Amino acid sequence: MFGYDPIDFFDPAPYGALAYYGHYLLGTIALVAAITAFAVKKGKGKHRVAGLIYIAAIAVLSLTSISMLSERMIPPLMMAVVTSISAIGGAYLALQNGSARVKAGEYALSLFQLTGLVVFLSIAVPEALSGRIPLAAPAIIAIIPVILLAGDLYWFLNPAKRGSRRVARHLSCMIWAFVVVLRAPMVEIAAAGIPIPAPAVVIGPIALAIAMHWYFQRKYGGKPFGKSA
Repeated sequence: MFGYDPIDFFDPAPYGALAYYGHYLLGTIALVAAITAFAVKKGKGKHRVAGLIYIAAIAVLSLTSISMLSERMIPPLMMAVVTSISAIGGAYLALQNGSARVKAGEYALSLFQLTGLVVFLSIAVPEALSGRIPLAAPAIIAIIPVILLAGDLYWFLNPAKRGSRRVARHLSCMIWAFVVVLRAPMVEIAAAGIPIPAPAVVIGPIALAIAMHWYFQRKYGGKPFGKSA
């Protein structure tokens, strides 16, 4: 979508082999750990272990992405890194005690995501207006960060609901982080020429996130959503 992006699995250039193949491996670990965390009973040992593996994999995956970005700037990858870090950070902090330090961390993550979004749009919008990328491309990439920022705003404006909504926020952030990681290989596969319908790549991950929110709302139910999770 934004210039050269290597698709050939057997040729990591211009990236280092360790960063390139490590990126794929960590992405796979993150997806498997996320699916496990979503599938098992919430709050128990397996869920917590899978969740910690998922968060750790995303953290290291972000480092490999930064290494790749240092070789060649790809704005959608940059935005995916920012969104993933913000989402898993928000998911972790949502379960903490709401101290001043925790709240400062949440504000910092939100500012980090907002800054990343502004930087991304400053690059993507001129590219779209010039016709070098599809006109809708910036909005497609930006929609998940915007959703997360809207969730941040609600969270900050309703501190009295922190105790009752913390599990809901944790789960929501984890879902959005998951679909960001899931969308990355879909884009790569489609770019490699494998026939994946464009709506599946563009709308599929967002539709999946909405379906996952609906499913867990139905499963754990009531208000607060996910209190028994």
